[in-house]
Amino acid sequence: MRQMLMIALMLMIAAVGSGCSAAADINEPISLGQLYPGEIERVDRMEMTNGSTGEKHTYEAAEQVQSWLKSIQNIELTVSIDQSKKDRFLYSVSLFEGDKKTMSFTPNFINGKYYETDDKVVEVVEVLFEM
Repeated sequence: MRQMLMIALMLMIAAVGSGCSAAADINEPISLGQLYPGEIERVDRMEMTNGSTGEKHTYEAAEQVQSWLKSIQNIELTVSIDQSKKDRFLYSVSLFEGDKKTMSFTPNFINGKYYETDDKVVEVVEVLFEM
């Protein structure tokens, strides 16, 4: 009986401990560079879409693409507590390696998760889009 009680207590402690670590992970800031599924230095083309107008721009100059990615890849993002689906976006960015689309994101939605909108991200997207 004592052994069963100890096992039950250990299982409860493990369950509580794993719940705490999962909650802590959601609050850990993460960068776009960390979210990119590969080596971000290999991106050689980007497409941006203005969510208000539908206007699209394509960027194929490797130096421009990499310069822009370096300016944005270390901005820390925080997962939003509100993960409910949003219907609109300011801008959409798609990254390519050759002809293969490797990642798409908006300033507040990356890899299936919503993030707090960071004005720095919106600003760097707007600056490039307006060039």
